Amino acid sequence: MSAANCPETPRQKMISMMYLVLTAMLALNVSIEILSGYSLVDGSLRKSIAIADARNIALKNQFEDLAAKNKTKTAEWKVKAENVVTKSDSLYNFINDIKREIIVLIDGKDAPGLATLDISDGGRGDLNITGQVGMTNQNSFGFKAGEKLKESLNAYSEFLLTLVTDSAKRTSIQQTFATEGRYSAEAKRTIGWEEGVFDNMPAVATLTLLSKIQNDIRNTEAEIIQYLIAQIDAGDFRVNKIDAMAIANSNYVIRGGKYRAEIILAATDSTQTLDIEINGAKIEKSAEGKYIYEVPVSAIGKREFKGTITMTKPDETTVTYPFTETYMVAEPSATISADMMNVFYAGINNPVSVSVPGVAAGDVEISISNAKFVRTSKGWNVTPIQVGVVSKVTVTALFDGKKTVVGSKDFRVKPLPPPLAKLAFTDAKNQPFKGGKIRKNILITAKRVIAELDDADLDVEYKVLSFSLNYNDSMGNTLVEATTGSELTSKQLGIFKNLTPGKTVYITNVQAEGPDKIKRRLPPLDIALGN
Repeated sequence: MSAANCPETPRQKMISMMYLVLTAMLALNVSIEILSGYSLVDGSLRKSIAIADARNIALKNQFEDLAAKNKTKTAEWKVKAENVVTKSDSLYNFINDIKREIIVLIDGKDAPGLATLDISDGGRGDLNITGQVGMTNQNSFGFKAGEKLKESLNAYSEFLLTLVTDSAKRTSIQQTFATEGRYSAEAKRTIGWEEGVFDNMPAVATLTLLSKIQNDIRNTEAEIIQYLIAQIDAGDFRVNKIDAMAIANSNYVIRGGKYRAEIILAATDSTQTLDIEINGAKIEKSAEGKYIYEVPVSAIGKREFKGTITMTKPDETTVTYPFTETYMVAEPSATISADMMNVFYAGINNPVSVSVPGVAAGDVEISISNAKFVRTSKGWNVTPIQVGVVSKVTVTALFDGKKTVVGSKDFRVKPLPPPLAKLAFTDAKNQPFKGGKIRKNILITAKRVIAELDDADLDVEYKVLSFSLNYNDSMGNTLVEATTGSELTSKQLGIFKNLTPGKTVYITNVQAEGPDKIKRRLPPLDIALGN
């Protein structure tokens, strides 16, 4: 009798059943370990998203502060940043809707994990529902969620690319939100992106992949907003107004002397050659790289000159700026000028030079409203009292034994501008690094974080009190290494040494204090390792 016609005995049936149960139990054990791993990764990603959310809120607040200080200058970039936030939130929330749909179909509408988007232990291994949600219309959306998500990611990536000109950042965006399919040797065909995310996938695996996309959205949102903040002052033409100016040593000239003025275009590139004409005559560039208009004067009274400044834009087109300037030729009077610039800054000593032609320095005195001042070997140090209130400098000189008021001038009082966080290196040949791409051989020589003004006219020292280093570990989690003082810790230096090309870390939460004793939180410093 053949084996096919021989019925199994009860004992054989029991042995077969036990084998099936044992095999299923072994498979279940492996599955539980894998599913638990996915749950751990998903939890870690959600913590990373929470950290990114906090960072994004800080960046949005920073943008609001900048807009409050200069609404016109920041308007263009603020609108772009708001669009980034809106589109990021929309895509992020759509992914949350997909997660809820999966959990509802598996655990029911009253699932306790809906509020936190947690799936039940029993539902983690479901292999059918994710495909139903992502690959078919059999869901509450009425459309294939995977296909829609792919379209949304492509649109989001294309939108971000319209905001960024930096090639490295563009490549990063394209790679982060790539939705191309992949060829499967096992299936002998190309598997679409949405199929790889949703089809025949354990529910917890799909939820983890969706969390990973949400984490990418939040991190990219922060990177783009930070990029837009940097664009407010970037480039020659990214200013709200460009004016031609003639800067004279003084608007008052003593009879018999010479009128001297430097002709400049505010916000232009100092390395660019300009075409300048005054009263029909061309002004040549001096050996020092300046354009000087000089004309002898004799008669007392008001004088005027007109001119044009023509420059070449990056697209090779030219633009011309006309200007008109006047000056006064007068008898001897006081000349008052701030050594640093035409404003006083609160909280520091502002050197001021005052001279009266024909009068010895010891016979010249000043009085100043809204300020304290002391005489120095070179002039005076002026310390304003109240920001926003004009300080008026009045000069008196001794003529024939009599004190006479010979001039006065108003100065605006402004707070010190905020410095930028930079990396300083052990090798003094390497200039402080203020963000962007950097080679590893230079990065590993970093010594400390410093705070400096991007203004060579202001010599102000800032002390860094504390900072944090934000970086991602091998699992994609955002970690924070904080320290007090300005020196990089050995662990932070180790993070730099282990950084791979294309990766970016951030110096954040930089606290610095200037001579005005005001503690400031500085903008983040992004460090992208180049190849």
